[in-house]
Amino acid sequence: MAEEQRLTLKGVSIADFSHALSAPYGSMLLGDQGADIIKIENPKGDIFRTLMGGAYAAVVHRNKRTISLNLKMNEAKEVARKIIEKSDVLIENFTPGAIERLGFGYDEVRKYNPRIIYCSVSGYGQTGPYSKLGGYDVVAQAISGIMDNTGERDRLPVRIGPSIVDMGTGMYLAMGVMLALMDREKTGKGQHIEISLIETALSWMSAQAAYNSMTGEIPLRFGSGFFPFCPYKVYEASDQCVFIGVSTNNFWEKFCKEFDLMNLYEREDFRDPADRVAKRDELDELVQDAMSKLKAGDIIDRLRKTGIPCSPVNNIQQAVAEPHVIERGCLAEQDHPTAGKIKFVKNPINRDGKFPEVRSPSPEMGQHTKDIMSELGYSDDEIETLIAAGAAVAQEK
Repeated sequence: MAEEQRLTLKGVSIADFSHALSAPYGSMLLGDQGADIIKIENPKGDIFRTLMGGAYAAVVHRNKRTISLNLKMNEAKEVARKIIEKSDVLIENFTPGAIERLGFGYDEVRKYNPRIIYCSVSGYGQTGPYSKLGGYDVVAQAISGIMDNTGERDRLPVRIGPSIVDMGTGMYLAMGVMLALMDREKTGKGQHIEISLIETALSWMSAQAAYNSMTGEIPLRFGSGFFPFCPYKVYEASDQCVFIGVSTNNFWEKFCKEFDLMNLYEREDFRDPADRVAKRDELDELVQDAMSKLKAGDIIDRLRKTGIPCSPVNNIQQAVAEPHVIERGCLAEQDHPTAGKIKFVKNPINRDGKFPEVRSPSPEMGQHTKDIMSELGYSDDEIETLIAAGAAVAQEK
């Protein structure tokens, strides 16, 4: 139940000017921990509201309230200013320079709210030759080297399926905001946080960057494999793909004994990890031949018994049906007001045996416009006047 949750950020108010995925995902993480998120949305709606049939919006806008304002109008800007004045945090992910033109840049905002923690998310950062370019997950994967390191050697590089750079940027956002809140407790001062997709992506390529600086070599892509180890990739069983990770000599011996492949173990040219990597293509073919005769469940049961890293390669329907996932309580169902009954994955931060619950479903555009404006001191007549003028949009109850 909601009252049993540990809502550490209860009492923290956040003016969320963000859209799409990266920053909204970050504010969602803060909302899951109790922060009061007010999503300031333009009258056309967040561009991700309809993406994947509304699935993204149903997830990343949970535990938030929303107000729809036309920030091209001065009357709407005044409403937004009142929200910011009462906020602890402001989050925005406009292209650098855009929010300044609206009158809500950091230098302007801190004049009337010097304690504000102001978080700017962008594709390339607030400065630099690329700073005015838009931010996109797939572009960050491409420019950072992630894409070049992903896929099969003899095929084109590929995009990692989920928008991991967007969501990873959101995770850094949430971490940065919480660090800034801790700083403010000590100093009483706000600060400006900058997070970019490219720097998030590059942070995940740090080992590859170090390897390149040490050797001058560019790490090759190996599909589901990893260049230091073999056999270490996805293989096809008779009914499903499986990942097998033989990363040590101890695992190599156990693997060969378990699957009656001691003839491979006894080969001198497969003796050490470097030897097996040098003859990767031949060894992978031999392992594949052995695995193709077995069912995935049999392979996984035997490998887990030996402690060798392994997994069936699940699709998402299989993943959420895993007994471990169900027993851990990672999932929840919700009757969403527009999407119907949906299943979603809970916030993974488990504290004292509990995952954060969804206290409120993702709101419709303008669902809380009237309530929020009333909290700001606007009378019913003033609210209706602003709505009639097009400065604000409210969902009719």
